[in-house]
Amino acid sequence: MVLNLGYAYYRLMYLNAGGDAQWYGAKLLWDGTNPYMAALTTSDWFLTAYPNYAHILYYALFPLTIFEWEQSKLVWFFFNVGCFLFTLYAFVRWEKVAVYKVLLIASIMLAGSNFANTLYQGQISIFILCCVSLAWIFRKKSWIMIVLLSLIFSKYSLGLPILLGFFLAGYYKEAIAAFAVNIMFALIFALQFDIGFLESLALPFEVASMYTSGHGHSDLLTLFRLTHIDESFFGINFFSIGAVLLYGAFSLYCLVYRPDKRLIIIASLLLCFPILFHLQYDYVVLLAPLLIAFSKPGLSKKTSIILVCITAYFWVYPIIPKLLRSLLHLDIGIHPIDHFGSVFGLVFIFINMLLFIITAIIILRNRQSELTSIDSNQ
Repeated sequence: MVLNLGYAYYRLMYLNAGGDAQWYGAKLLWDGTNPYMAALTTSDWFLTAYPNYAHILYYALFPLTIFEWEQSKLVWFFFNVGCFLFTLYAFVRWEKVAVYKVLLIASIMLAGSNFANTLYQGQISIFILCCVSLAWIFRKKSWIMIVLLSLIFSKYSLGLPILLGFFLAGYYKEAIAAFAVNIMFALIFALQFDIGFLESLALPFEVASMYTSGHGHSDLLTLFRLTHIDESFFGINFFSIGAVLLYGAFSLYCLVYRPDKRLIIIASLLLCFPILFHLQYDYVVLLAPLLIAFSKPGLSKKTSIILVCITAYFWVYPIIPKLLRSLLHLDIGIHPIDHFGSVFGLVFIFINMLLFIITAIIILRNRQSELTSIDSNQ
């Protein structure tokens, strides 16, 4: 962990990293400027911190606006380190996961580059990891859950599947309330800047569609981008059809077969990744389903091993291109498509999608009798 922190700190403070941190968008909002419209109407934006998150995030980040940029990214760095450490502590303290298991699982993640990447890019994935972990841990406290789920939704590519998972797990009022809170902030934003409510809702997605770049490693959206598939079926594009089919099948299975709540939450976290666009740093969120799986009642040994192997793969493989560049001086990019070509990249993405989907199916089909005890009262 020390090496990860040292590397991330060096990149952040001495190589002018941290460009994805949302300080600038929050600063504009609290100074009375619409950050979404500012991003859509100017070509001279602050680093790469395009405001493509939900409205609630920019209101919640008010404390960061007290600081100037160099100070704020340092505050955000240590805040995220604190979120990570508190997540580990919370599972030991309240979920009774053995300390050695927590440290071992965290060590596997820290062996890769995703954790450091998240820190020096200024991303919010570690914060989302902390929120979803605490939402599960404090699942008996509705108001805490509502606050945490509302914040999770700020990164809607993670928030939508996660809220769906909590809803299907029986936390109906908490999931609906969290969604309603985000709608309320979109309405507040519309009133603040005198724009229409629907326009306010659409702005984060407009910014995302304009500025999202790079290739995901495991998602249907990247597959469609790489193959330039823009056809539609009765006016509905194939990406939307794929998303509805996957999440619809997931919802139907949960409603019909009623898996254990923890199985639904773990599966929903895995299903964040095969549809919506994600870069490597978002894989830190996979720490949550793994720690939930080792909470009591634990999953079967076989299922736990499968989950450990899958998460370890997604944590560790992104460091391979960096090692090849450093040790063998190969001209290889971050994504396999940059070096091995589009065909290999498409196959690579498709296999990763299947790994997430198949693992989610295995989790959901984990028999109730294989749990060490039944969590029916949670």
